[in-house]
Amino acid sequence: MLNKTPSQIWALVGMIANTKTDQVTCDDCFGQISEYVELAVEEQTRTEGMKGIQRHLDQCPCCQNEYVALVEALKEVAA
Repeated sequence: MLNKTPSQIWALVGMIANTKTDQVTCDDCFGQISEYVELAVEEQTRTEGMKGIQRHLDQCPCCQNEYVALVEALKEVAA
């Protein structure tokens, strides 16, 4: 059994409660994250379809880590 603190359990419950039926999956996110990162780095307005990616990144630490790594890499290449 996984040992979780009460705050970790409540965080998971909150994520579950905020899940929508049209929720973007990790696979969906990975398929669109490069476009999302390019828009973020270029400070362009994200399309309506990208809002689902942002919601996913707000809730998924794994995808958030991928996003941060890609942003850092793109900024490094641009410098």
